[in-house]
Amino acid sequence: MLDRIGRRTRFQRAPTGKRLVLVDRDLVILQRLYRYRYLRRPQLVELLKPKSTKRLVERLGDLFHETGLINRPIVQHRHFDSRCTPMIYEISNAGIRYLESLNVLPHRAGTFSRRASRGNNPQLLHTMMIIDALVKIELLTLQSPDLRFVPVDEILSRAPGETQVASNPLSVPVTIRPCREFPDIKSRFDTHIIPDGLYGIEYLIHGNKRYRFWALECERTSPAHRSTPRVSSKSLKQAAYKALIQSKQFKKHWGIPNLKLHLITQNDPVG
Repeated sequence: MLDRIGRRTRFQRAPTGKRLVLVDRDLVILQRLYRYRYLRRPQLVELLKPKSTKRLVERLGDLFHETGLINRPIVQHRHFDSRCTPMIYEISNAGIRYLESLNVLPHRAGTFSRRASRGNNPQLLHTMMIIDALVKIELLTLQSPDLRFVPVDEILSRAPGETQVASNPLSVPVTIRPCREFPDIKSRFDTHIIPDGLYGIEYLIHGNKRYRFWALECERTSPAHRSTPRVSSKSLKQAAYKALIQSKQFKKHWGIPNLKLHLITQNDPVG
């Protein structure tokens, strides 16, 4: 479909019959999109570091319109302003099948649902906040040959078998008890923590590999405190992670040797 002046529309495919031969650069684009679920155009530029940004943008258009291997998710339409908002891309089901046929699916950095939604998605901003944080972290590790970003799929691939077959392997039980630091908690409270993200960094120190792991939590709208622990709040999450880290339950559940909380709020986007 074309607009009034003959341009292809942004969110509906309008193939021209252009013949494309997929090259290694296209494979990397698909792998990055599979790894993160959604990526903004500037993020693809930062991760791929193309010789020509203009050519990369043109290629993204071709992969969307001509091959159907990537999508421009319609859920971003509500938040999209063509004058200033970078386009968000995702790999399509056809793109995933293509990577599967080559046996080159990468580890995912996030475990976001792939259920399609053509309506408003109130979780999109929260999802992008998580992705933005993870991309920034990986980009920082790429600046040093002695650092490597460890994505959640790699962590879970080494987790105990019971965790790997769980319906949600990120869900970990925790018991929160009253303490002076978190006065909102009045009595013992048993719950589960499901972090927004789980990642690690591999450090190469004198030829030896060392690892640190973080649970990522991104807070956009939750208040600092609530009168009940049965509704999410920043204070409740901090108390839950304190209990998890003290109990060392993360070792049994995820099979990692250490854990810290990485909490990001809307007023502190870098974390």
